[in-house]
Amino acid sequence: MAFDFDQIIPRRHTDCLKYDELEARYGRAELLPLWVADMDFRVAPCVTAALQRLVDHGVYGYHVRRPRHQQAIVDWWGRRHGYTVHPEAIVYTPGVVPVLSHLVQALTGEDDGVLVQSPVYYPFFWLPRVNRRRLVINPLIEHQGDYQIDFDDLEAKAAQARILIFSSPHNPVGRVWRPDELERVASICLRHGLVLVADEIHNDLVFAPHRHTPVARLSPEIERITVTAHAASKTFNLASLATAYVLIADAGLRARFAAHHEALAVDGLNPFGLEATVAAFNEGEPWLAELLVYLRGNYQYLCAQLQARLPQVRVGPLEGTYLAWLDCRATGLTPPQLRQRLVEVGGLALNDGPIFGPGGEGFQRLNLACPRATLAEAVARLERALALPGSDR
Repeated sequence: MAFDFDQIIPRRHTDCLKYDELEARYGRAELLPLWVADMDFRVAPCVTAALQRLVDHGVYGYHVRRPRHQQAIVDWWGRRHGYTVHPEAIVYTPGVVPVLSHLVQALTGEDDGVLVQSPVYYPFFWLPRVNRRRLVINPLIEHQGDYQIDFDDLEAKAAQARILIFSSPHNPVGRVWRPDELERVASICLRHGLVLVADEIHNDLVFAPHRHTPVARLSPEIERITVTAHAASKTFNLASLATAYVLIADAGLRARFAAHHEALAVDGLNPFGLEATVAAFNEGEPWLAELLVYLRGNYQYLCAQLQARLPQVRVGPLEGTYLAWLDCRATGLTPPQLRQRLVEVGGLALNDGPIFGPGGEGFQRLNLACPRATLAEAVARLERALALPGSDR
């Protein structure tokens, strides 16, 4: 491989959330962290080169957007996802989570319903609550690790909401939704007048034969009600550069959001994030191709090792994302016992399933975007923590 994903890059004592917040969040600083969704890999060389050019220039004043910035996004979506993005549809934001909050504020009123599908990325729950909206939950249906949408329940709940926040590909269960599933979701939104807010930040992290389908690509009618949130940050490990965008094709919907966005005064651009995004989208595909091979290898390694050494922990199918959804229910441990065993016996920091809402009990989310040696150590620690359920080992 041209890129070294096996390299161990020390991240402690770099003000890194993943490593340097362990004591605050888990009570111990020496844990092996596979929780927060960033990668332990060095970014693509083209990104480093673009950032180095800015550093060498040495002047970090106000930045303006240029057609080349938008064109990189347009070209990426056309090339990777077959979706024609018009430049005027692009609205820059500081991040996907902030823009989800801004969309809740712009498109709903106090006490309006916000529909989410559980278990799901935990900000989907707290953003409506902190904005004093009413949370409406459409639970996913799970059977032996396979997750499906409960369309009957979604139809019933849609009348109670103004928007649906939709995770595609799904975090944390790893589903890449098929076009027919997306069309059924969108048709329900159309019938009930919901705006479909599609968080597609993981859409480039998909494993063959699965393919990501942008919701907005399905039809002009569906595109009219869809807001797509995206960034290069998950694909290319750029989270700290605080640069994202939304795609809003409908002029009226875009104007509603733009007015709110302008009132918040958050449309300033981070030149480092913008240039990193352009470099990644224009030059980063060779790096991404090798990354996907490595991540698939990590997933296969994890499955094989757990099957051989810890068969009571089942790994859910991974169609997209680099997040393994571990079903630990067969251990018989309660969620607090499971967390305690992983932290205190295994020395592991994972994401507890219950934070992803109803349906997360008994699960743990494990970040696979790490060197194989790190993952091997994580498996050993899982085995140490969970091999003897009910004991004090």
